[in-house]
This record gives sequence, structure tokens and C-alpha cells, in this order.
Amino acid sequence: MKIEIIDNFCMEYYVKILEKTFDGSHDGQGGFPWFYKNDLNDKSAPGNFYLTNLVIMDYKMINGTWISLFIPLLDQLKIPISNVCRLKVNFYPRTQRRVHHQSHTDYKPNSGLTTALYYLNENNGVTIFDGKKTVKSKRNRVAFFDGSIKHHSTTPTDCNHRVTINVDYKL
Repeated sequence: MKIEIIDNFCMEYYVKILEKTFDGSHDGQGGFPWFYKNDLNDKSAPGNFYLTNLVIMDYKMINGTWISLFIPLLDQLKIPISNVCRLKVNFYPRTQRRVHHQSHTDYKPNSGLTTALYYLNENNGVTIFDGKKTVKSKRNRVAFFDGSIKHHSTTPTDCNHRVTINVDYKL
């Protein structure tokens, strides 16, 4: 499995905007809305939840209020918005011990899609592919991969949260 990793992917000014928006320190009224999901693994075990916001699904805007926030990232990725099948933001809270979430795929094989996973903040959470390859969460990093290959996330234990932006798109 090929995973392409690019560090220092976005301009620092834009990264700081994303950080302020997603970490709760955004100035002004309100903030980015997070939705609780309790379906990462065994629902009875502590740490098996996350917060998320689905912005685009099946090429349709779900949460258009925030789309302008993601345009610079899509421009840097060189992905026209019309090619975005799914755009989702994930917020994993800190846990005492690293929790491995259930392996999943983002889409079916041979669907003509690829995945860009953008890591907003530095932490010791990782993404594990095929149970073998690991990508560390490094601030302003993007990983390109075939999202039809099984992979899973983990929680961070060294900071309050881990934020990733998942973009599944047509080539």
C-alpha cells in the first residue's frame, strides 16, 4: 500500500485559523459545531467516542455554513469542490491510555476515489493501515492513500485533542 506524506502542507496563517476554529479558542460568537459519535468500538468502554462534523457527503453540502473554511485546504490539495465525495472533520479527545478504534474503509474498492487525511495538530495519536503501516499525527501534515484499504485511528494521550480533516475525492 502506497501512502504519500507531505509535511508543512498549508500556509502557517491558514493553519492558525484552523487551530483557533477547532480547538475552542475561536474569537467571536459561537464556534465550530461538533457532533458526538459513540460508534468507534465497544460502546461500553471508555474512550470509544469522538466528535465529528460532516461537511460534504455524496457530493452534497451537508453543512454549507462552514464550507468557506475548507476552500484554502481544497485549493492546496488541488481538488475542485465538485470532486469532493466526502469532507469530514474529526475531533478525538485525550484518553489516559491510547485507544485503538475499529478498522474501517472510507469507500469500496475501485470507486475512483482517493483519500487525503490532513493532521491539524501534533500529538501521539496515529493512523494505522492494514494493521502494519503507521502515520504519526504531525501538525500541518497530509497523507494521501487508498481509503478502500482498512485503517483506523487512535486517541492521543499527550494533549487534550487530536483533529483530522478527512477528504475523499474523485481523481
